[in-house]
Amino acid sequence: MGKPGDNHFAVLMLNLDRFRDINDALGHANGDDFLKAVAIRIKSLCRSHYILSRAGGDEFVIILPDTRAANATAFAETLIAGMEEPIEIGGNFLAASVSVGISMFPENGPDSESLIGHAEAAMRLAKKEARGTFRVATPEDHAAAQDRLVLGSALRESLAKGLLNLHYQPQIEAKTGGLYGVEALSRWHHPHLGNIFPSRFIAVAEDTGQIEAIGAWCLEEACRQIVAWDHDGVVIPAVSVNLSAGHFRKRQLPEMISNLLTRFGIAPTRLTVEITESVMMDENKDTMDVLHAIRNLNVGLSMDDFGTGYSSLSRLTRLPLTEIKIDRSFIMNLEHDANAQAVTTAVIGIGNRLGMTVVTEGVETEAQYELLESLHCDVMQGYLFAKPMAPRDLETWFRQPRKIMPAMRKALSKKQSSGQAKSK
Repeated sequence: MGKPGDNHFAVLMLNLDRFRDINDALGHANGDDFLKAVAIRIKSLCRSHYILSRAGGDEFVIILPDTRAANATAFAETLIAGMEEPIEIGGNFLAASVSVGISMFPENGPDSESLIGHAEAAMRLAKKEARGTFRVATPEDHAAAQDRLVLGSALRESLAKGLLNLHYQPQIEAKTGGLYGVEALSRWHHPHLGNIFPSRFIAVAEDTGQIEAIGAWCLEEACRQIVAWDHDGVVIPAVSVNLSAGHFRKRQLPEMISNLLTRFGIAPTRLTVEITESVMMDENKDTMDVLHAIRNLNVGLSMDDFGTGYSSLSRLTRLPLTEIKIDRSFIMNLEHDANAQAVTTAVIGIGNRLGMTVVTEGVETEAQYELLESLHCDVMQGYLFAKPMAPRDLETWFRQPRKIMPAMRKALSKKQSSGQAKSK
């Protein structure tokens, strides 16, 4: 690549979308036949002087000599459209969807390693944003890929050395001000890179295949912390732990949770597992079986960030949820946004009718509290009450007087009056 006579050329990397599903459904023999048929189809769409090779697994590389970006993108469109005609494999007609990344010489690098790296990064971006499309590599994409590589390596090392930690944000009962539980939130301070924002390293963990290891670590660390707090007289009713969608495709997850509860001697009701809406959209039988098995342990199940994705009420009723969490994006403008108020009111009503606890995140002002309390929200979480804290800081917070809102005082006064009446 990159010889003096080659003024401009393109490198395309193709990846078959959801090829694993074909392998799982039809078997590896049919999967191999499908790959061969795809290769023949791709070759038929290439010009005679194009160079086609299989890069491994379900990936192909095509080199387009003497080509500018406009021609490369036009060919990518031809490829994607040309793959849509179904291919017959084992009596099944399958349409092949491909995601394509494009890099250009000399714009994206002087050598094969750089060009293929750029093309692969662009292809991954295409798969992430919208499968069955193409993306052209940019210097910014390559810099981001390099950043993920460095950060992913550092994350793997930090996880192995125990350099990650959990902070905990209290969740407060709206009517009484009592402690409902805490949410465990991952934090990472690297000795050389400093503090890495969760939004950044969680995304890297997902891209580099480490998210499930982090989730397993979070579960174990949360259980260990519950025991440590109990020993110090800090009784936290429940800890919520976020898990990725991938965890719920693992049939061994309920057993892992059960073993942790037994090992640490913790009542199942003191642990809540938070799921995302993407899990709700996955109606795979294995996923549903895992969710029901976790609930059968008497462990709580919470739908995190409800309303931000593709929530469906019909799906919601089929899940064994104990809790719904309203995302902070609805709360930011709650006092002034009629749409946010309407959605929040509806979700609280749905949760109440389905017998689920409704938790609202991102509560920062007394006005937000008063409005949510009037709508009968059960639990609130946010900086109005406490920020996420390291375990020792949470212990200090636990032993101090807590913020009591006027509505809480009324509820406590009624409770005390009722108690006095019963004692007479």
